[in-house]
Amino acid sequence: MPHLEVLPRAQAPAAAQPTYDGLHGKLGFVPNLYATFAHSPAALNGSIGFGAALAKGELDGREIETIYLAASEANACDYCVAAHTTVGQLQGLSEAETRGVRTASTGDAKLDAVAALTLDVVASNGRPAPASLDRFFAAGYSKAALVELIGFVALNTFNNYVQHIAQVPIDWPALQEQEA
Repeated sequence: MPHLEVLPRAQAPAAAQPTYDGLHGKLGFVPNLYATFAHSPAALNGSIGFGAALAKGELDGREIETIYLAASEANACDYCVAAHTTVGQLQGLSEAETRGVRTASTGDAKLDAVAALTLDVVASNGRPAPASLDRFFAAGYSKAALVELIGFVALNTFNNYVQHIAQVPIDWPALQEQEA
């Protein structure tokens, strides 16, 4: 039995219920991962709030989803790969780009620089190779964008780790398998 389960709205703490309503209004459903975060309304609302604050920075929706998707791949989180494949496409990534992001091979130099740095940050526990940073800056990104990328990686890693422990059932469309 998982140590954390998905909480239906009726079982969620009162402080989490407005967030359930907001998610349902925005997405048409409450993703299982967020319904698991609801064990701690502070974690649920903090996670959503941190992501919303970072989204007001320099990176656009495609770049943000590239970070989330690459970090989810690096952290082997199938739930989050499925979620960010879907949301990435809603933000304008093509299906091929959502597959390519996971290996930093989209064919778009800027997205590939973001994906490569994200993969390197996760794999190196926050100590990416100078070449990854150089590639990111050469693609035209600023120091502010670098700090935001690190923030998105941190947020996504939190989400991935909750998923790993909770083993939340995937409620997003099925993953497209990486082509061999």
